[in-house]
Amino acid sequence: MRSAVKAACAVVFTGALCFCAWGLAGALHEQGFIEAGISAFQQGRYDEAISHFTAAIEKNPTNPYTYNDRGLCYIETGEYDRAIADFSKATELKPDFAEAYYNRGIAHFKKGGYTNRTPFKDAIEDFTKAITLNPEYTDAYYNRGLAYNQHYNRGRNYDKNDTTDYHAKAIADFERVLSIDHNFALAYAGMGNAYYRNKEYEKAEEFFAKALEQEDWIIRKVGEKGLAGVYASRARNLKAMRDYNSSIFYYNKALELDPELFTAISHQASNYKLIGEYERAIELYDRAIALKKDDPTYKWLYHSYQGKGDCYYHLGEHDKALQMYEKAIEECRKKLPEREYRIYVSIGNVYLELGKPDKAIENFNLTVKMANKNDTYVADAYKGLGTAYKALGQSEKARELLEIARDMYERYGEAGQETEKKIEEIDRLLSEL
Repeated sequence: MRSAVKAACAVVFTGALCFCAWGLAGALHEQGFIEAGISAFQQGRYDEAISHFTAAIEKNPTNPYTYNDRGLCYIETGEYDRAIADFSKATELKPDFAEAYYNRGIAHFKKGGYTNRTPFKDAIEDFTKAITLNPEYTDAYYNRGLAYNQHYNRGRNYDKNDTTDYHAKAIADFERVLSIDHNFALAYAGMGNAYYRNKEYEKAEEFFAKALEQEDWIIRKVGEKGLAGVYASRARNLKAMRDYNSSIFYYNKALELDPELFTAISHQASNYKLIGEYERAIELYDRAIALKKDDPTYKWLYHSYQGKGDCYYHLGEHDKALQMYEKAIEECRKKLPEREYRIYVSIGNVYLELGKPDKAIENFNLTVKMANKNDTYVADAYKGLGTAYKALGQSEKARELLEIARDMYERYGEAGQETEKKIEEIDRLLSEL
């Protein structure tokens, strides 16, 4: 049995469990390759392990366990399609092979992402098959719960046309895990994430605290990086509760265990920006940029440049801020053009600060024009427009725009985004008209 980590997902290593006595020299040779593969795998030499398992498969192409074990190596090397092919072959040869279905679910899960949710549904199918074969399979329930979580956030499904109640399904799976094994601390963390996604932050905090009562168990199950992930999840929830100091504390604990945990670095940078420690935020944005600038698959680098620009704006270093915003626009145009509209709000704020309301209006209007939906960024743009027209002495137009902004904040504002503070500022501006 061996565990690996992806969002605290565990994989099952079966090769060492499935071979006993052998009566033929060929079989012994096959077993030698298998044992060499297991040894290399356990030492982290995954390419070497793949070579050994491939040699064993060439000796005996009908052994389902060897395909399963090679599939685990492909998971570790990030070759998820190859892993899926091996687990599929294992289940073809042994249709009741619950661990292979489970491991294929892990491979599908790892293929999923923010803009690619189909693999999570494939993972759910495989975890469900594993559970059908083994109704007490705690890891399968747990990881299926994580996969359900991936379809749901901010109190709604990502796919508005999908009426599945993923939140309830996730909670049910984590509760099932705890009914089988009440010591399974990661299920409490899973519950915390489920309630975070349902915007029940106080309830989420209770479950994260419960999970972290068993830090030693979490380390034994998924290692220090797995524990770092739980710390980071709690920190994210505390940030949504606007308890920024506690959020910073837990992100720091996460980074002590996993210094390259990117989500912790980027969210921690935002935390420091929110509490006004701009120099520390800039250091973290620089770490985030260094980690991801050469990663062609990472789409969100603009966010670090924009955050860094915001820090320079607050420090009064307007030229540096504008340089960072231009970098953010460049990144958006390359990888995420639908997010470009967000950056012009920040540019507009710089020009407001510089006493150039006409240039500010030009940029705020770009946000309104380019956005394909209403959200808090568009609300920020209307707030900026209202402020700029107020500065130009056009009170009625300013009032109209500020009231639009206020309504949008009430409709689209989220916890942790300083929505209440922005509404208070709008009310102050309206009172001055």
